[in-house]
Amino acid sequence: MAAGGSLGRQPVKIERIEAFPVSIPLNHTYKDANRIETHSRDVVVKISASGGAVGWGAGSPRTFPTGETQASAIKVLEEILLPLLGGKDPFELEAIHREMGAAIPFHFAPKSAIDCALYDLQGRVLDQPVYNLLGGKIRDEMPSFDILPLETPEITAEIASAARAEGTMAFKIKMNRDLKTSVARVRAVREAVGGEAMLVVDANTTWTSKLAISACSMIEEYDITMVEQPVSGHDIDGMEFITRNTRVRICADESMRPDYMAELMRRRAADVVNIKVNREGGLLPCKKAAAMAEMHGIEGLCGSVIQGVLIDAAAAHLFASTPGIIYNESGKAPAWHDLDIATGLRVENGMVKVPEGPGLGVEIDEKVLRKFLSAD
Repeated sequence: MAAGGSLGRQPVKIERIEAFPVSIPLNHTYKDANRIETHSRDVVVKISASGGAVGWGAGSPRTFPTGETQASAIKVLEEILLPLLGGKDPFELEAIHREMGAAIPFHFAPKSAIDCALYDLQGRVLDQPVYNLLGGKIRDEMPSFDILPLETPEITAEIASAARAEGTMAFKIKMNRDLKTSVARVRAVREAVGGEAMLVVDANTTWTSKLAISACSMIEEYDITMVEQPVSGHDIDGMEFITRNTRVRICADESMRPDYMAELMRRRAADVVNIKVNREGGLLPCKKAAAMAEMHGIEGLCGSVIQGVLIDAAAAHLFASTPGIIYNESGKAPAWHDLDIATGLRVENGMVKVPEGPGLGVEIDEKVLRKFLSAD
């Protein structure tokens, strides 16, 4: 029997694969300790299959922390990864991931774009939402952190207050090595949003272990849910030391690269891990990372970067189907872009709604996609 026979479907083969670099304008400038962003710079993959079904996926390459650029991601897609897919069954996802990994290591953003496009295609062939392909839906919605830019304490508090008035109940505050100003920023946000809101602090790898211990003791009184990635991603020793020597919970982000995560979890060098569709290389690797974290007693956070609706939709299917994911920061794209290449993801009162309908549950406007094609 054919691989798909038990699913009651006709055999499907990939017939055409296309890749597009897009730069989607943000409606405000994003700033943290390491970068300033004015656009979501994604790579988008369109996979067309026999029978007329089409799947879309995206990845968002970042120089920090993975060393990827949009140009390098497109080059890897066009010259190495996309040629592997022709004629393949899109349901053979494990085999495709193994072949991509053998063809080129790392380069997770282009692999994520392919993975998500394949899941979208599978869902459309079967007339099922992707969350049903990932184990089934356990939640319909999830609150999302509002990521506050690295601004003065006063400006940060104003932004947080406005978001709180619209229903947002969770905030991520960016910090840097200027602890005096950073602590003042945390204090100002806590006063602006009240005691019930969840606060997360993100140092974006800028601290030393010693500085992190000091910072955690200084902000503990503001009821901080977790401190994210205080030290460099490769510094698993530092992450373990901080996790064991502070009362504030520690979240690993840049340390959750696929080449670091096994050691991080084995040593339980974090209390929470930030699992990103974009960085882990797609939904399938994310499900494996979440399962690994759960086995080690570590909670999951469904993470995001500056990215478009297409990636946020994939993240929503991930948190919808993964019990070990306790926190979420995805789902900001509809608010951060006045116009996006994809529509259909809803965020209401700070709650990200899981898309329904086949595949990822969002639709691509190819006219908008072509409008936002990157010149370089």
